[in-house]
Amino acid sequence: MTSGRDNGESRFKAAVERNFDQSAQVYDVFEEKHHLFESLVMRQFELIAPSRPRRVLDIGCGTGISTLALYKAVASESPNVYAIDISESMLLKAKDRCRDVSGIYFIRGDAENLETLFHETFDAIFYTASIFLIPRFCESIKQAGRLLVPEGVISLSFYSGLFDGEGEDAVGRTFPDLRYQYGAFPIQDLVSCFDSMPEFRTTWVDFRFETTTEFLFDFLSIPAQSAGLFPKIPYLDRIPKIREICAAMAGKVGPVFMGWKVVIARKPGQPAVSSI
Repeated sequence: MTSGRDNGESRFKAAVERNFDQSAQVYDVFEEKHHLFESLVMRQFELIAPSRPRRVLDIGCGTGISTLALYKAVASESPNVYAIDISESMLLKAKDRCRDVSGIYFIRGDAENLETLFHETFDAIFYTASIFLIPRFCESIKQAGRLLVPEGVISLSFYSGLFDGEGEDAVGRTFPDLRYQYGAFPIQDLVSCFDSMPEFRTTWVDFRFETTTEFLFDFLSIPAQSAGLFPKIPYLDRIPKIREICAAMAGKVGPVFMGWKVVIARKPGQPAVSSI
């Protein structure tokens, strides 16, 4: 018999897939204008130094923005970059974006079942703006850890919210009764997941930057993002509400900062061989 929790997770996955199927074109337009996801990838890649991966897995690749950015970051190493996503529409865009690049491979799949999709190992595994959309994220991360070579690295970025200049929740401060769902789970659950993997050396880094009202409107208008604010309202009806939210935050909070947590988790090397 299927449990209520399993049913809830299945519904959440179906909603994520549907929202991202609707978001493929909008994501590309947003990225061409603001370059958010490319910036996240580059920040994540900077933080894995001195690691120099050649075989990379990109989990939740979306329209291939992160995949192509990763490929370019390690191009001098003649990399192989594998990328998976659950959304067919996103993958069609990704394949088109990278159609002239050799060494990039796209797979449609569930991030909770990595070990059934891959039987090779990787030097680095990236979750760029995707981990908070995976209900059984800890299972995904643990499988990713088992797919890493010794001294391999997991790098992920977690959307931690919108803040005022003092680090308070900008949405909650402006609209105390509005629940903004950032993802499938709170960041404390992510901390607990890595605490359960003490063999990995884990580093947490805050990445925050000031936004404009235009940036916020464009970001929150992405179907997959607007669903976090108004999950029961048709997409086109969300747009004027989002415009009101952005204007209200700018008026009450002032500068609004977007926050991300970047996590770098390094797998231990080969155990020493004892002599007899």
